Amino acid sequence: MSSDRPPPDRSQQPTDPVDQAAAASIKEETPVGSDSIENYGVGSGRSLAGRVSWALVAEIANAVIALAMFFVLYFVTIGTVGYGTFAAVIAIAAIVGPVSSFGANWLLIKEAVVSNDIRSDLGRAIARSTVGNVSAVIVVTLVFLAIPGWFDTTNRVTIFLLLIGQVPAYFMIELAVTACVAQAKLKLGAQLRLISSGIRLLALIAFAVSSTRSLDAWAWYFAGSGMVSALVLHGVLASINGGLPRLPVPSVKDLAYGFPYGLGNTTEGLLNQSDKPILEQNKEQAIAGSPEFEASGDYSAGYRIMSLGLIPLQALLRAQDRRFFRQGAGGSASTHIAASKMSVLALGATVPVTVVLATAAWFVPPMLSLLPIGADLVTEEKLSVPLTVVRYVSVVPILKGFQFSFGNSLTAAGNQTSRMLVTALAVLGNLSLNLRYIPEGSWRAAAATTIGAEIFLAIALAAASWYYARKASRSNSLEASDS
Repeated sequence: MSSDRPPPDRSQQPTDPVDQAAAASIKEETPVGSDSIENYGVGSGRSLAGRVSWALVAEIANAVIALAMFFVLYFVTIGTVGYGTFAAVIAIAAIVGPVSSFGANWLLIKEAVVSNDIRSDLGRAIARSTVGNVSAVIVVTLVFLAIPGWFDTTNRVTIFLLLIGQVPAYFMIELAVTACVAQAKLKLGAQLRLISSGIRLLALIAFAVSSTRSLDAWAWYFAGSGMVSALVLHGVLASINGGLPRLPVPSVKDLAYGFPYGLGNTTEGLLNQSDKPILEQNKEQAIAGSPEFEASGDYSAGYRIMSLGLIPLQALLRAQDRRFFRQGAGGSASTHIAASKMSVLALGATVPVTVVLATAAWFVPPMLSLLPIGADLVTEEKLSVPLTVVRYVSVVPILKGFQFSFGNSLTAAGNQTSRMLVTALAVLGNLSLNLRYIPEGSWRAAAATTIGAEIFLAIALAAASWYYARKASRSNSLEASDS
């Protein structure tokens, strides 16, 4: 029939071959009239609670080693100054790591949704990640050598080793766990995470009891335990999947395909981490009589404590990653519905955490005073700045819940570039404010700019998801009326 209406917008329909195959798979498997995220699949008959429980085990294992590392490094061995330098280098690694992995984690799930060949999918993911990660470590180390004034008091070999432990090693570990998520084997993923955390913990204990307890020495333990963990985990996967994956040389086209996914994660890393290197570079202002500028390590410690509050949210999202990509093959409207439901679940996981974090300064010092080590190591004076930082940023878990729910809906529906651009706007604003105000306000300025950027990003991602969902719904209505 003829019509004077504009042609329907098909931009929200899947165009990628992987998405088209997933859409066909969903059409075959999903009952008519069912639009709930619960109908898309990580295995029939498994409740959300069951999936989240195993994801929670994996996240807790990761958090335990992070907390143990923080305690041993900050309170027992390298101290506030050393921990500040360590946190700053790790922050830089968290920024360059994702973009140099070329979206390997996201694409592994996306491809495995419709593939029965996890070995090939994992092999491509490892190849993407390894080529980019190793190159990034070399480039960043050379940058540190070339720029005067950057970490002048830190051994460059130490920087290189810390980057090795946090970029290629970390992403290899994450790929092993992600491969389990992609196969709906969350229990196996939790077990691999426990193995990795155990190896890291052994390295930490060995360092704590060693005679040389400096940042330079810790870098060797950190890099070594990371690489051993990665090799062990992929060895376990190889034994389960019937052999080691083939590692094809990634083509330029393949890397370009994954680049927006990696760059999107890097923009999020910049938002979370850019203030820490800036604080580290400004701490020498303490010489001018402002001891607060020595608190780069204290701020990093407080942010680390807050990040532990993200464990329930991360477990919830990890359990639903595969389903989001299956849902995303149906277009933006269905992923927005799923994200709206997910954001409600996320509130349930993050509001209690925010309450605990906001009140931590009141109950943590009295509790620690009851411990044998409380009076000697974890003094109230030493905890003053970290716990104040925790109170300042306690609302971040709630904001992250909205960001990840609606951001993942954009990614799953093929709108990753939009997610990246929205996040980049938040990063540019946050970075500009950090450069302007941290030299004057130290960690208080860093906390304030963090909250502002997180609020903006939560609202902007929700708005972008709603926009694409509305656009897709209008397009579908036009198609229906013209048919």
